[in-house]
Amino acid sequence: MPKKKKLQSKAPVPLTRGQLSRAERERKQIRNLYAIAAGLATLIVLLFGLSIFTTYVLRPNAEVASVNGKTITRATYNKLRRWSLYQQIQNQGLLQQLGQSTSTDEQTNQLVQQLRNVDREDTLDASVVNQLIDDEVLRQYSQKDFGIAPGRDELKAKAIEQLLPQPTPPAAPTSAVTPGPSVTSTATLTPTATSTPTPGPPTSTPTPTATLPPVPGAQQTAEATYSRLIRAWSNGPSAAGSDPICQLGCPGISEDDYLTLVIEPQVRHDLVVEKLAATSVVTEVEQIHAQHILTDTEEGAKKIIQMLDQGADFTQLANTQSSEQIQNQKQGLTPNGGDLGWFPNSDLSGLVPEFYQAAFKIETGKYSREPVKTQYGWHVIKVLERDPRRPLTQNQIEQQKSKLYDDWFQKSKQSAVIRSSVPTPTPISTRPPIIEPTLPPATQPAVTPGTGSPTAVTGTTVTPAITGTMSITATGTITATGTSPPAGSPAPSP
Repeated sequence: MPKKKKLQSKAPVPLTRGQLSRAERERKQIRNLYAIAAGLATLIVLLFGLSIFTTYVLRPNAEVASVNGKTITRATYNKLRRWSLYQQIQNQGLLQQLGQSTSTDEQTNQLVQQLRNVDREDTLDASVVNQLIDDEVLRQYSQKDFGIAPGRDELKAKAIEQLLPQPTPPAAPTSAVTPGPSVTSTATLTPTATSTPTPGPPTSTPTPTATLPPVPGAQQTAEATYSRLIRAWSNGPSAAGSDPICQLGCPGISEDDYLTLVIEPQVRHDLVVEKLAATSVVTEVEQIHAQHILTDTEEGAKKIIQMLDQGADFTQLANTQSSEQIQNQKQGLTPNGGDLGWFPNSDLSGLVPEFYQAAFKIETGKYSREPVKTQYGWHVIKVLERDPRRPLTQNQIEQQKSKLYDDWFQKSKQSAVIRSSVPTPTPISTRPPIIEPTLPPATQPAVTPGTGSPTAVTGTTVTPAITGTMSITATGTITATGTSPPAGSPAPSP
C-alpha cells in the first residue's frame, strides 16, 4: 500500500515589531474604556446612593432644634410642616366655598407645590421650627412642674371630642304682637337725661344658658369621622381627586403623628391652665362704675371742671362737650353720657393704667378735681358707684387665665437651654391689648367747652322706651345743644 503523507502544520507567521506594538495599544485602549465605564457606573451608583442616604437617612435625622438636650429632627419638622401647609390649603378651599377668600388659584397651587416638596426644601420655615420648640418646652415643663403626662387614650378621646357634631338650638318662638295706637307728631327734643345709678351689685338675674341635648349617635359619628380622617391623612402629598379630604394632597402623617404633634400640645395647654387657675384666678374684685368727658386740651378739661363746680350736669356736658361723644354722634350713634360701665383697678378693665388708677382714687359720687391725662387726651372722670366684691365677666376671667399661662410659659422657656437652626422670635403675649376708656375720637377740630356741639343729629323716628302696650312715635329732629358757661365766667380757651 502506498504510504500516507504526513500532514505538516504551517508555522504561524511571526508578527513584525510594528504590528505587535499596534495590537498592544489597542488592547490597552479597550482596557481603559472598560475602566472608565466601570468608574462612571460606580460614580453614578455612589451619587444615587448618597442622594438616597441623604434624603432618607441623614436629612430626616438632622437636628433642626433642641430643648434641654432633646433633639427635634428634620423628620418631625417635615410632618408638622406638611400638616401646616395642608391646613392652609383646606382653609383656602373653605373660604372660597363661602365666597370669602381673597387668594388666587396661583397662590393655592404654590401651597400645593410646597406640600409636595417639603422633604426636599433647602430652607426651614421659622414658624414651624419655633412651634416645635414651644411644644417641646410645654411638654417638658408641664410634666416637670405639674406631672402632666397624657396617655394615648386621653389624646385620642380629645381628638374625637373635637369632632362631635354640635346640637342646633331650636328656633326662637315668634309671639304675636298686638300693636297699640300710634301717635305721630313733630317735636324738637333736647337730650338732658341724667344717669341715676343703683348702688350696690346689679339686681338683674342673668339668664342661664340652656344645655342642649346631645345629637343622637354623636359619639359614633365622631369616631367614624376620626377613622376616615386618619386613613386619609396617612396618604402622601400626591393629589387624590376622588377623595375630597386629599383632593389636592394630604400631609402623610400617621395617627400617632397627629396625636403627638397636633392634639398633645392642646391637651397639655388646657391642663396647665387648669392647674394654674385652680389657685390663682379670682372671680370677684372691687370695681367702680364711672363716666368721663374727653377733651383735646388741658384747658378745655379745666373749663369742664369749672362748669361742674357751678352746677352743670355731668351727663349733659359729656353728651355735648366730650369730643368722643360728639364724634359718636357724627357717626349716627346715640350719646351715652360717657358711661364706661363697671371696671376693676387692673389691666382687666381694658383701660389704660393712667385712667383706671386715677379713677379709683375718686370718691363715689364725686368727679376728678384735676384733669387726667392719657394718650387719648384729657379726661374728667366721675365715679357713680363702687362695689367691693363684684363678679368679673367671663372674658375677664379668661384674660386672667391667659396671663397666668403666658407668664408661666415665658418663665419656663427662659430657663430652658434652646438651640435652633432659625432665629428665635421675640415672644408675643396672647393677652388682649390695653385700650382707651372708649373709642378715641377721629381727627377733628378741638372742642371748646361751653360752645355746644358743632353738629346736630337728625333722625326721622324716635321711639321712647315706655312700659305697657302703647307705642308712641315722634317724628322730627333731635338737636344736641350745648351748655353755656354761667355769666361772669372767664372766656373759654381756644
